[in-house]
Amino acid sequence: MDFKKKIFVNRELSDAEVLFVKTTLENIDLESYLQDCFIYVCLYENGVLEISSVKDDYIYLVSKEFNITNKMAMQYLKNRTEIEQEINRTLYWNGINNIKKYVPVVFDDGKSVSYADFNVYAEGVPEAVKTLNDMYFDDYMYLEDVDEEI
Repeated sequence: MDFKKKIFVNRELSDAEVLFVKTTLENIDLESYLQDCFIYVCLYENGVLEISSVKDDYIYLVSKEFNITNKMAMQYLKNRTEIEQEINRTLYWNGINNIKKYVPVVFDDGKSVSYADFNVYAEGVPEAVKTLNDMYFDDYMYLEDVDEEI
């Protein structure tokens, strides 16, 4: 397979950005990864460069399951948690599938409570905790079920 078809970038890059990414990739042994992986390069607006690899089999499975291109499969896997949260949010507000709304409590001293600035939509606490782990968010004490009656 042509290795150029196995490297994807999150957006159109300027000439200077292309040079930066190219220079960075040249310092990595990509050929060993490209034998059985796809590479996704994310260059964020703040200049942070993130390079991810996903096994071919996983990309092909997602691509076939959703009937999408390999690039779209890579983007889905990269953004899966956000996509699933958006779907669950929609299900929650439409009363479908018993999805619950949780808010992470970041501080509770018995007198005052501080909450995270986002909600987690899940079927239960274990799924909500897994979602927070997938989001690399662990700065919370516990989850509060927004709809639970007191």
